[in-house]
Amino acid sequence: MSKGWTHVDLADVAPNPEKPGTRMALSPPLGIEAFNLNVAVLGTGERLSENHYHYHENQQELFLVVAGRCRVETEREGFEMGTDEAVAFDDGEAGAHVVHNPFDEPCRLVAVGWPQDGRYPVHQLLTTEELRESRDDDSGDAADAE
Repeated sequence: MSKGWTHVDLADVAPNPEKPGTRMALSPPLGIEAFNLNVAVLGTGERLSENHYHYHENQQELFLVVAGRCRVETEREGFEMGTDEAVAFDDGEAGAHVVHNPFDEPCRLVAVGWPQDGRYPVHQLLTTEELRESRDDDSGDAADAE
């Protein structure tokens, strides 16, 4: 018989060695089937997704920085997110993004994706470096045209 709640200590959740950074998947131990809940710590130079700049056909995502800071890259711009800031992405190509940590201190964040089974397929469009270079090239072209 269920007691009506489930408690998990992050110290008891093994990180996923196949993912960048240190990522703990909380949905399975908590018995959550509606969405994917993860806590991740990104060290300097690490990104959240193994797929660089990507999108999910059928899954929306939300990221909340709980300590430190990270960068978010989209097709049109990149921006810094610090503690207590959040960003949400639509499913489909319009929601393409990459979250990474180019800073000297670690970044701890909560990641939520829904629906749970929508994480696949995932489509990588560019590496993080290629995305930033393509935006730099576009801004240079615009400046040359003026």
